[in-house]
Amino acid sequence: MSKEKSLDNEILQLWKELSPSGAYLQGWDEYAGKLFVPSTENLARAVERVRALRRRAENEVQAKVLDSMEVVLLFPEPQPVLDEIVGTIFGHLTKEGVNTKHLSSLISNSSKAIDATQKRFKNLEIPVAVKALTLYRLDGVLEILAAVKGETKDKSLQRDCDRLAEKVRKFVAMFELEGFGSGTFEEVEKVFKKHRFDLGRKDFYRAALEAGFDYSESPDELEKKALGWIDEELPKYRDIVGRLAKHYKCPATPEAVQKKIEERQKLKPRDLLRITNSIRKVVQEFMDESVVRINKHYKTRVIETPPYLSGTLPTAAASFFDTFTKKPFQIYFLTTDPRRDPAKSISQLLDLLVHEEYGHCVNNSNSVFRFGGRATDLELMYSLLNAPITEGLSFNREREFLEASLALEHKKDGLTKAERGYVAILEKFGGFKLVNMEIEFEVRKWRLIRFLRVIGDVRINTGRQGLFEFIDWAHKHTGVPRSNVFYQLFPAHEGMFPGYATTYAVVGEEIRTIENRLEDPKKRIKFSTYLTGIGYPPRSIYRKRLEDFASSL
Repeated sequence: MSKEKSLDNEILQLWKELSPSGAYLQGWDEYAGKLFVPSTENLARAVERVRALRRRAENEVQAKVLDSMEVVLLFPEPQPVLDEIVGTIFGHLTKEGVNTKHLSSLISNSSKAIDATQKRFKNLEIPVAVKALTLYRLDGVLEILAAVKGETKDKSLQRDCDRLAEKVRKFVAMFELEGFGSGTFEEVEKVFKKHRFDLGRKDFYRAALEAGFDYSESPDELEKKALGWIDEELPKYRDIVGRLAKHYKCPATPEAVQKKIEERQKLKPRDLLRITNSIRKVVQEFMDESVVRINKHYKTRVIETPPYLSGTLPTAAASFFDTFTKKPFQIYFLTTDPRRDPAKSISQLLDLLVHEEYGHCVNNSNSVFRFGGRATDLELMYSLLNAPITEGLSFNREREFLEASLALEHKKDGLTKAERGYVAILEKFGGFKLVNMEIEFEVRKWRLIRFLRVIGDVRINTGRQGLFEFIDWAHKHTGVPRSNVFYQLFPAHEGMFPGYATTYAVVGEEIRTIENRLEDPKKRIKFSTYLTGIGYPPRSIYRKRLEDFASSL
């Protein structure tokens, strides 16, 4: 075994110890029931171990992975412990069902994690916005504990769930905000009118960008890029709004057009899962033929987002399981809770399917099976560095899908079987050209939202602008509804990590720039397949590999 490979394994081993729930989900069953307890002492020891390995780093991948691990350990906010509890319990339930031994261990470790976090933060002044992010996570913990209690007959485990729920309530009460209620858009707007919006991240934000996500740009440079992307995209968005308004004979505003689209189809939240499963096979065949090759071992399940996850997954998400086994699989979570932001039209449903499944899930599956490219184990390990890669790839996939769909309108030769099947779906839901326009409206709206996320992420994390001042600016500047901007920026992404909201746009636009140099459609498909198969290396390394591969075609 080479020295470099040996160090890779040491890093992977440390990651397992610091993220045992992630290790279990990715295939190391010996970590079932374990949870890292983030006490001051444990965090200090973990940081020192990371730094010791960092001093021995042999290459850029190792160095950047360790830098990212360190910045996560140094993140000075309380809400990650709640996300970790919900995520790890849900992961265990998803992977193995109700295992009393493992769940009892998790509940016990979760209690210790809450105690340790409460001790770390009880004497600290917590910014108002961080308090809100913590409050958003209470329902998720209570709901997943209720789910465990309801699924088990073990009286001891039931009592442990009740005790942990009470402990979590008391912990979250430390961050109480008068008027927060259930955290709706309207309630939170009133809270931040009463209390000055502040995340308190100004000093941490730059480190989060550089070490956490491998961004070389300053916050100012990121904001400037995003403003340029908006200037490029906005005329296209306004054009499709105008064309749809003409068709629907309604005012040429995004709100009016979106209302007409939703009224035409009248999709009910309870129908979203059924409709998605009814169209998946046909859409997958179309994507495989026209956009990205999918390996023959690909396995993904679509499930309804559980209530205890919907607060942080307002629309949809994807998760990966058993990555380091012979039978890896993915799950696509589709949120149907009407209190959140579920899909309300077939165009929204298609865009989510393309992003989550044929972006994230195919990215993971192709990488695991080394299909189209080759990834090392370190480049498959979950870390913050994954986010810019898989989010950027999935963001760009929406554009690739739109272009492939629009191209069928002008195809002179006969359609293939996969293309005919896909066209039939659009005809069923209102007509090929009309649904194509609605898909374009959806994709361009989301492109603007992703660009707005960059600007919002920069402004609210550096303290330049409050959340609702930014939302007002974003709505006035682009026409994107205020509630859309709120739900797609603050509760989820800003609660995950500062800088996460930026991850979609930057790498996505880098991929687009490289891909646009390839005029031959066959070369584009080869390129698109390659970038799904090389795992999640740090962003700068990923970009270099894509540029080299495109040049070789």
